[in-house]
Amino acid sequence: MSETGEQVIHRIRLRPDHKSTGNTRHTVSGIVVEPPAELRIVQFDGDPGFYLIHFNEIGEEITDTYHDSCKQAMEQAEFEFGTKEKDWM
Repeated sequence: MSETGEQVIHRIRLRPDHKSTGNTRHTVSGIVVEPPAELRIVQFDGDPGFYLIHFNEIGEEITDTYHDSCKQAMEQAEFEFGTKEKDWM
C-alpha cells in the first residue's frame, strides 16, 4: 500500500493497437476527455471495489470507473480499448 492508502493492482501502458472501441465516451464537465495513455486498476483502503483509472501522458488522472471486482475492471478496459488480460503488468 502507498501512503495514500491505495494499491495499484495492475497497470497497462496503452499501445497503438489498443485503440478506443467507441463503446464508451468519458466526459468531465460535459467535455469529452482525451484518450488515456495508461490504465491502472486501483483499490483504496476501506473500499471493497476496484477503480479503472485513466491517465494521460504525463501521469495525470483523467477519469475513472468503479467495479465490484478486478476482473470486471479488466473486462471494462477490454470493452473500451481491446486490451487482453495478458497485456497487464
